[in-house]
Amino acid sequence: MAWTRDRIIGELKRLHRLGKNISYNQMARTHQALLSAAAYHFGSYRKAVQQAGVDYATVLRRPWWTRKKIIELIKKARRHGLDLHWSAISRRRDLLGRAALASLQARLFGKWSRALHAAGLDADEISRYQRWDRNTVIFELKSRAQEGEPMSSGTLQKKDAALHAAAVRYFANYDTALRAAKLEPGRFRQRRKWDAAAVLREIRAEKKGGARLSDSSVRREKPALYGAAARWFGSFSAARAKAGVRFVRGGKR
Repeated sequence: MAWTRDRIIGELKRLHRLGKNISYNQMARTHQALLSAAAYHFGSYRKAVQQAGVDYATVLRRPWWTRKKIIELIKKARRHGLDLHWSAISRRRDLLGRAALASLQARLFGKWSRALHAAGLDADEISRYQRWDRNTVIFELKSRAQEGEPMSSGTLQKKDAALHAAAVRYFANYDTALRAAKLEPGRFRQRRKWDAAAVLREIRAEKKGGARLSDSSVRREKPALYGAAARWFGSFSAARAKAGVRFVRGGKR
């Protein structure tokens, strides 16, 4: 087909009248010859569209999601008392769920927590009052690992005590929770330099925090401490006694 200015304008009018998408990107995919001819005869595709009597702004395909739209949806959901924690929101198949997924785009917020903050909400508070179960624990652990966040037991206790407590509650210990999430615990352990003084300090700190300090509990929950105690004092029981912590079956003294 030999393209002329009149033929180009007529074809653009026809496509527009039929409700077709005549944005530049779409035309490049479906009507490359027309697009090239328009640019050649009119100097640019924009000028050709304008000569066809079409407002070029109406054919631009702007991104559907904007920061403003997402913030408005978050505020509306908050007013209706909806659960805005990521593990709940990401399972939704409605407009709010799609907004949450869109918020992860770099041009918008990059993270759901940043979208919450932009809407004037405290992401940490929303996380703190989440209702935990085995699935949500696994989901959170996987999400944090994918985002490259520190995942050692000690770090998680400081950053999100609720998640760590839920992991131990539902899986008996943190390492088992990581394995349930298909994560290798060894990847996330922070190597610590132990000496005799550090072992005693840690045992006293655990006692002060109300931890159960039986040999079996520490071996299961704090393998690094248990191993260091054995190396420096011969056994955990000896280290515990050296730290001034008396333990009898059934609890600590």
